[in-house]
Amino acid sequence: MNEVFELTYRTLIALIVMFILTKMLGKRQLSEISLFGYISGISIGNIAAYIAMEDDKLWSLGIIALIIWVGVTMLLEYWTLKSKKARNVIDSNRRMLIANGIVLKEALHKERYTVEELLQRLRNKDVYKISDVESASIEANGDISVFLKQDFNPITPNMLGMKIEPEKEPITLIVDGSMELDTMRNNGITEVWLKKQLDTVNLKYEDVFIAQYTIDQTLSLFTQDKRAIEVNLQSEQLTEQKKLEDIKRGLLQTIAYLEQQAKKQG
Repeated sequence: MNEVFELTYRTLIALIVMFILTKMLGKRQLSEISLFGYISGISIGNIAAYIAMEDDKLWSLGIIALIIWVGVTMLLEYWTLKSKKARNVIDSNRRMLIANGIVLKEALHKERYTVEELLQRLRNKDVYKISDVESASIEANGDISVFLKQDFNPITPNMLGMKIEPEKEPITLIVDGSMELDTMRNNGITEVWLKKQLDTVNLKYEDVFIAQYTIDQTLSLFTQDKRAIEVNLQSEQLTEQKKLEDIKRGLLQTIAYLEQQAKKQG
């Protein structure tokens, strides 16, 4: 029983230390990593496993080794930020695999890339014909960057002389029956307003799995019972505006009539 408790204790310690140190390293470690980042991740994982599983009484030295390794990693990353030469040594430069529409065979061999792997990477970029590619290069993190020939670039509104209004990200207001109060507050949306919109479709916020508000003033609702409902708030606003205009027009007509009557009596 003591062994199980100690194993649990040491595993939790290793997990907590790993979490703190990884947070210190930053999100870069979580993205597609460079060669050094790959080596660093493997080493840190091995040290953490040693801390959790090793039987000897010196397991706490693993914590020190973990801190030292992360410290060295942070120093090297700081060095690469300050020095281009360091970046070239540690992260390596990108290498052209296709230039001027020609596949560079020697570059493929140096990167240990087969033609099949190159074609697969191009397909991942929605490119299915090498003849469509002007240039392609492999980045330090192993990803491929592709630049298409002018004739095969997607048509953009700018090419057609069209001006498009910038599109904003939809605002998520409800997730799994709970209102996202911080998000609502940051975007000037109140609970009263949201509940009022839900009332128009006979829903409570607990009935909604996901609710999103878009820039075109549409409230998209996905309910817990697997229904999709869209509320066009713009049309509602136009209806309210029309009502106000009708009231205003009626008041003006009444005032004009009263003025005419006053003139006749005068």
